[in-house]
Amino acid sequence: MKTNNYKKITTVFAIMAITMVSANSLFAQFIATSTVDQTPIEERKGDLSTYTIAGPAGDEYSWQIEGPAGITITPAPDGGTGTAGDPYVLNYTSGLQSITIQWVADDNSITSLVRNVSVQRKVAANGDCHSAIQSMDISLWSNPAIAITDADYSICSGDATLGDITVNFTGAPNFAFKYKITDLTGTTGAEQVVTGETGATATIAIPANLVNTSTTLNQTYIVTLTEMYDDFTGLLGIINDDTFTITVYPGIETGDITSDNTLTRRP
Repeated sequence: MKTNNYKKITTVFAIMAITMVSANSLFAQFIATSTVDQTPIEERKGDLSTYTIAGPAGDEYSWQIEGPAGITITPAPDGGTGTAGDPYVLNYTSGLQSITIQWVADDNSITSLVRNVSVQRKVAANGDCHSAIQSMDISLWSNPAIAITDADYSICSGDATLGDITVNFTGAPNFAFKYKITDLTGTTGAEQVVTGETGATATIAIPANLVNTSTTLNQTYIVTLTEMYDDFTGLLGIINDDTFTITVYPGIETGDITSDNTLTRRP
């Protein structure tokens, strides 16, 4: 009985040792040494990016990437799941100085996702000496977009409006946008410019009351978004819902009260 138990225990430890060796050979590619934390960079979610390290083409390079499921890495990783404790790994390969990553456009918000790309160099001619690990954090932001969130509505002439309207942003704060207002007479005013918005929403002021000066026709009060940018340069934002309209019905005239039984006073 003791012999059988000993064999079982020995077998278990042997399997564990093999598993640990296999795991280390596949996932723990970097050799423990100092890490150089490079200045973080910012990129767009969904973009295809190439990451390159300087160095002799004849040396070997290993890469590790922290990123969500669904990203495409070229060359394909040799293992890993993309988490901080189990990053995607590209084993040491001669001349592997560049990789490309297709990041996932996984949400639309004003919050960044922080990912990491790291690389280490090995010099075989120097007895497999390893360089410091170059580590770079990457903040990924949604593409810039704006939309009016309030639905159009109608009121009677002279009634109160429902107050200011709200626009919604995606992208990287700060935000800037432009809009025009066409009043009830059909006149479009000068373009209004709003800058420095830091939150996910902003408001556009609407008059407290609107009076239709016609007695027969509906009139409209229209807000139209014309441009939008976020804090990065070079990309005009998408306008997903560009107009907001309040329809104001004409005033109703009842007319004078008359009677069929009136008296006429003497002059």
